[in-house]
Amino acid sequence: MLFNYYDIKQETIQFTSQSGDLFVTKKKEKYYMNFPSIMPKKIEILSAYETGLGAKIQEAYLARDLFFVLSDEETVEQLQPNFSELKNFERGVGVIVTAKGTTEDFVSRTFFPKLTINEDPVCGSAHANLIPYWADKLGKKQMMAHQLSPRGGYLECELIDNRIVIGGEAVVFAKGEAFIPEK
Repeated sequence: MLFNYYDIKQETIQFTSQSGDLFVTKKKEKYYMNFPSIMPKKIEILSAYETGLGAKIQEAYLARDLFFVLSDEETVEQLQPNFSELKNFERGVGVIVTAKGTTEDFVSRTFFPKLTINEDPVCGSAHANLIPYWADKLGKKQMMAHQLSPRGGYLECELIDNRIVIGGEAVVFAKGEAFIPEK
């Protein structure tokens, strides 16, 4: 939005967040976000997780969100979770599901019913977990990802030390005004 609606001269904008500095760079029609990576910790697979998802979980992890590895791309794509049950999971803000891709390196979907967002069409923060996980599994630093939500999106992904870069096209889905107090 800032690049499109304000007279921003620089190629990169820096934001400060609770997770650390976030950089957004515009290159032609694509945007690249650079922010800290988060390698999730392995946890036990609970039957409640599989019931809520309606799928068998291969591996389970936790960072800010629950992170589940499923058997294949088709399982991720066809998933019809019970959002009421996901909302009641004791751990995690959201739920990330992923699998090795058939065309792209990996696929994912993200669900945030606790935040009143049943499914995030393309979730940048989830990739802070996904990129280090798949970089380790695939032995690659640069990857392509496909988020399989109904709107969906393709992302260029890169792991650089303890940071990730995700890039792709962006879609304006809402406009509004925000008032930011001056320091």
